[in-house]
Amino acid sequence: MRLTGVAGPGPYPWRVSSTRRPSKAVYRRRRLALLILCVLVIGLLIWGVSSLVGAGGDEQGGASASVSPSAAASESASAETGESPAATPTPTPTPTGPAECAAPELVVSAVLDATSYAPDVQPQLSLSIANTGAEPCVMNVGTAVQVYTISSGADVIWVSSHCQTDPADEIVTIGAGQSITAPPISWVRERSSLDTCGTDRADAVAGGAYYQLVVSVNGIASQPATFVLD
Repeated sequence: MRLTGVAGPGPYPWRVSSTRRPSKAVYRRRRLALLILCVLVIGLLIWGVSSLVGAGGDEQGGASASVSPSAAASESASAETGESPAATPTPTPTPTGPAECAAPELVVSAVLDATSYAPDVQPQLSLSIANTGAEPCVMNVGTAVQVYTISSGADVIWVSSHCQTDPADEIVTIGAGQSITAPPISWVRERSSLDTCGTDRADAVAGGAYYQLVVSVNGIASQPATFVLD
């Protein structure tokens, strides 16, 4: 009878084997080691995924951060003041249509119905406006901007605006090469001043006295027109 575990005859030794099962403590240690290994693997996987996501976020952040210095300064100033960035103003459209009448293309002339007046005749005063330019123009030609002035030398005798009533505006378009004439007004051969409205006025000197009429419209004055009161 041979004993297990004792080498027998022959050139090779016997292989020693054991059929005893590991204890429960060994199983627990193996399970713990396997659990730790699984935790390490899962941790490595989570770290790798987090690194990839972080790299992608940095690329997007770098692209979105490409802002011009002027825009960044504007946004910074707006953030400090609490105001929205100023919008770019929209250009105002250039108006179309005739331009305002102006000298030297616009010529104002004093108009008289005669050059000499008998003692019982009142001079009829008027004015004409001519557009000598190549384009039409617009202008206020109403009585509110008309002034008739009669003088004798340096002595101002009569001014239409001294005691004018109900002045009115009248906007007209004057074509190129066109002229217009205002309705005539009568001069009653009296002197005028701002403090004589509604009172008796002194008569202008007659008997062959020379006078000059100058008219203006919107500040554009005429050349003097000379006449005589007999």
